Amino acid sequence: MDGSFEEEFGARGLADWRSAIEGRGGAPDRLRTRLTDGVTIDPLHTELPSRLPVGVPGREGPWRIFQEVSDPRMEVAAEHIRDDLAGGGDGVWLVAGLDHGTRVLTPGDVQTVLSHVDLERVEVQLEPEGDALALAMSWVAVAEARGLEASRLCGGFGADPLGTLARSGTLVAGLQGARRDLTELAVFGRERCPQVRSALVNTVAYHGAGASPTQEIAWAVATGLEYLRWLGDVGFTVEQGLTELRFSVGVGPDLFGEVAKLRALRWVWAKAMAAAGVTGEGLRMALHARSSLAHRARVDPWTNMLRGAGEVFAAAVGGADSFALLPFDAAFASSDAMARRVARNTQLVLREESHLHAVDDPAAGSWSLETMTEAFAREAWTHFREVEAAGGMARALRAGHVSAALDRRREQILAEVAHGRRPVVGVSAFATLTGRAVQRAAVDLGDVEVELGNRFGEGTPDQRHEAMRHLVRTLRDPAAPPGELAKATLAATRLGVDVYSLRNFTSATSPSLHLAPFALLRPAAPWERLRGAVERYAGKRGAVRARVATLGAPSEHQARLHWVTQLLAAVGIEAEASEPQATAVAESDAAIVVICGSDGRYPKDVPELAQTMKEAGVPVVLLAGDPGEQREMYERAGVDGFLFRGGDLLASLRQVLRTLGVLR
Repeated sequence: MDGSFEEEFGARGLADWRSAIEGRGGAPDRLRTRLTDGVTIDPLHTELPSRLPVGVPGREGPWRIFQEVSDPRMEVAAEHIRDDLAGGGDGVWLVAGLDHGTRVLTPGDVQTVLSHVDLERVEVQLEPEGDALALAMSWVAVAEARGLEASRLCGGFGADPLGTLARSGTLVAGLQGARRDLTELAVFGRERCPQVRSALVNTVAYHGAGASPTQEIAWAVATGLEYLRWLGDVGFTVEQGLTELRFSVGVGPDLFGEVAKLRALRWVWAKAMAAAGVTGEGLRMALHARSSLAHRARVDPWTNMLRGAGEVFAAAVGGADSFALLPFDAAFASSDAMARRVARNTQLVLREESHLHAVDDPAAGSWSLETMTEAFAREAWTHFREVEAAGGMARALRAGHVSAALDRRREQILAEVAHGRRPVVGVSAFATLTGRAVQRAAVDLGDVEVELGNRFGEGTPDQRHEAMRHLVRTLRDPAAPPGELAKATLAATRLGVDVYSLRNFTSATSPSLHLAPFALLRPAAPWERLRGAVERYAGKRGAVRARVATLGAPSEHQARLHWVTQLLAAVGIEAEASEPQATAVAESDAAIVVICGSDGRYPKDVPELAQTMKEAGVPVVLLAGDPGEQREMYERAGVDGFLFRGGDLLASLRQVLRTLGVLR
C-alpha cells in the first residue's frame, strides 16, 4: 500500500457501523446481550469505562493446582491425593467430614487420607462443613504424631458456617456454635498455626444454584465481611482478620463473563476493605476458583473436557490464585484415574505450555472486558449494600432473601433452557446419538461405614473420658478465653476421641439451625431427563424414529432440516430426511413426521400434506417454524405441534413424548 490505512479503506465511525446494520434490516439494539437484570453488554465498545479498578492487587506468578478430593472412601481419597501430587498438583483441597465428601470418623482416618502428604511442604485446605473444629484438630494431631510442629502446617481449616448452611441446610450447633468454632480456630491458629487460614468463604452453593455473577460477588463480599466482624469480636483487627480468610468461587462456561466476575470480585472486595481503612497489600484477597457440578453433563460427558478447558482459561485470566478443575465424569458416582489425570493435565498444559500466567491481568485494556468488569462491580456493590442494609449475610440467609433471589434467577434460567437460549453443547446443541457412554460404579456407603474408625493415639478409655469432661467444662465456662475450646478439642483428639463424639459434645449447648438447602441447577438436566425417558422406552419397545418431510429445494429447507435433526437428537430421537410423499412416510416406521420448508410454502402446502399424513396413520405431525396467525388453520389440518426458535422447545417435546406414550 502506498497510502495509509484510512486512505486505502476510508475512515469509518460508529454511525457508519449502525448504518450498515440497519441497511441489512437489523437493529443495533438487538445485538445487545443481557447478562443480569441490570447489566447489558453492547456489541461494540468504542472507549474504556470511565473508572477502572486501579491499584487492586492480583495474582502474583502462576496459579496453583489444587485438585479437589472428595471420594467417600478414605483409601481411594488417599490414592487420589498421591496421584494428584505426583502428577503436578501443588496442594490438597480435601472435602471431608462425618457425612459429606471423604468420610472420616477418627483422627486415624484423617491420617489414612493424608498418608501420602508431606505436611511440612504441601499446603492442605480443608472443606469440613459442620465438622470444622474436630477436623482441624485431627489434622494438627496427625502432624504432631509425625513429629511436626503445628506451626509448620500451611493451608486452611475451612470454617465456613454460612456456606455450610447454604450447601447442606443445617448447622448442627446453630449459628452461635458455628461462629464459636470459627473464632476458636482463628485464635488457635494465630497462636499455633500462623500459616493456616481459619475461615473459608465458599460461594459454590450459590453458583451451583444459578446465582448471577453479581449476586455471587455480593454474597461473597458480604460473607467475608460477616466473618471479619466475628473475628473482631475476639480481638482481631481488620488487617489480622484478612489473613484468616480464603475465598472460593465457582466458575462456569461463560468465558468472558467469568473473567469479568473474578476481576470484579477483587475490585468490590478491595473497595469494601478500603472503606474499612485497609491499604496496599491488605487489599489482596486469597482467591480460589473451582468448576461447578452444575455445568457437568451426563449425556456425552466427553464434552465436559471442553468446558473444563474454558473454565481453567477463565480462572487464569481472571486472576485466581488457585484452581480445582472437576473431572469430566464428575456428574457420575466417582471419577476414575484417567478423568482426574485429564483434569490435572488440562491445567498443566495451559500453565506450563500456554503460559497463561506470564502476563499480569491479561484482560486489562480490553474495552469489552473492562466494561463488563465495571458493570458487574457496580451492580454487585448495589446488591452488597442491600444485604448490609438488611442486617448482613447471616440474616439475609435466615430471612429468605437469598433463597427468594435464587428462585427468581432459577425461573429465568429454566426459561432460557426451555426456549433454547441457554444451549448445552453435546446435550441440547450438537447432540450425538452414537456417543460413547461413561459407566461408573456407584460407591456403597455401607462398605464405607465399615472401614471407618482407624485407631489413633495411646489414650486409655479413662484418659479419653477425662479429656471429654475437661472439654465440656471449658465449653460451659463463660470466662474461658477464646482458643481454649480448640486446645481442649486438640487434647481429646490426641488421645483418640472421635469426630462424632467431639461434634456431639460441642454442639450440645446450642440449638441447631435448619434451612432449605439450595438445590443444584444443571441446565443440562431437563434435556437429559427427556433423553433418558426415550432411551428407557427404546429398551423396552424399540427406538422412537422420526421423518423430516422436506419441501422445496435444499436452499429452502436445509437450515431448518439441520436444526430439527439436532433438536430431536437432543432427546434421543433419530430423524431421517425424506420427500414428503405420504406413501413413503406411511410405509416407514416413523412415529413422528416433521414438515420442514420455508415460511412462504407453508400456507399452500402444509394443510393438505398434514391431513394426508394423519390419514396415513402418522401418530404425531409437527411443523418446523413459527405458525404465527396460521396456527389454527394448521392445527385443524392435523398439525400436532410446532418447533421453532424462541418457542418453548422442552414443552413441545414433552407433549410429543406424552402423545407417544414415552412419558406419562
